[in-house]
Amino acid sequence: MKKTIIAAVAAGVLAGCGGGGGSSSTTTGPGSSASQAPAVALIAAPGVVGAGTFVPTGDTVTDTLAYINNMRAQVGLPPLASQPGVAQAATNHSLWEQDNNTVGHYETSGQPGYTGYSPLDRVNLYDSTDSVGEVTAGFSGPFASSTEAIEALFDAPFHRTVMLFDSVYAGVGVANAATTSQLSTLTVDFASYKPFIADPQLVAWPYNSMTGVDTSWFANESPNPMAASPAYEDTVVGYPVTLSGGDNAAFSNVKFAITDATGAPVACQETDSSNNAEATREAMCVPFSPLKTSMTYKVNVTGSLSNTSLGATPFSVSWSFTTAAAANTPIGAPTTSATRAFRQVQPRQILLN
Repeated sequence: MKKTIIAAVAAGVLAGCGGGGGSSSTTTGPGSSASQAPAVALIAAPGVVGAGTFVPTGDTVTDTLAYINNMRAQVGLPPLASQPGVAQAATNHSLWEQDNNTVGHYETSGQPGYTGYSPLDRVNLYDSTDSVGEVTAGFSGPFASSTEAIEALFDAPFHRTVMLFDSVYAGVGVANAATTSQLSTLTVDFASYKPFIADPQLVAWPYNSMTGVDTSWFANESPNPMAASPAYEDTVVGYPVTLSGGDNAAFSNVKFAITDATGAPVACQETDSSNNAEATREAMCVPFSPLKTSMTYKVNVTGSLSNTSLGATPFSVSWSFTTAAAANTPIGAPTTSATRAFRQVQPRQILLN
């Protein structure tokens, strides 16, 4: 029985693709000051302390928002509130995708289920806002679990920042497949902007002292962070390391230095907003090879950060994280698992765009 996955994610339509809505303030967010500009530093993150334990209920809608909020809590960000109108817009779009057997962010007028061309158009039918982001995924047949889709989307480095941004509301929409030949689709829309990440603050993922980090990721995102090294596209690579900022954050001259516990360097593909317009508010390093298990990695990132109140400010931030004891099989990667082989007779495919 064939089972393929098609997924699409976008950096969101936040006053332009991947951009921010509203304006940030130097007096909001922890550690900010109106009288002086603090040095650029990582946002204080409680990690698993204070974030609680995420326990799936089996319901995709409930678990998707709970998963996102659990990830946010681990880096010190406030939870997103569920908003019925935003959820209706997301549900309408998921149904449109299922009805038209396609996955994407822009609907075509006249097609079955059409409600609006863009995420911004659709959300504004129910909730007036000028700040909207969206992630969406479609899997042929039923989802393997209630969190399969949102985990795949969060792992994609270009789109992780949508979930770690200063949005206020989120709405989850699901269209469940009745047969293996039909798409199951998940859409999450994010609406409204309220600053929390201060201008001199950065969010790291994996965060400082994080444990149990995945060792690998399947590099099939579009835009693909491995595009400059095309031999690594659609292959299993190391788990992406990302830095992201608040509203209007832009990175330049970024250099990642990742080393394992022996001091050996980790080669990776670097991307930031100075060399890729899609890397809005983000800098990333995707290792060319899977990381080692049970290994503590040190990360040092240098570069320059600009945003609403900072002009080309040099920074240097360092942190560490530890990988899980067992290697993971990334969602979408070829697998020889007996269970997965029964569900599919070809490698699962995810198209992220």
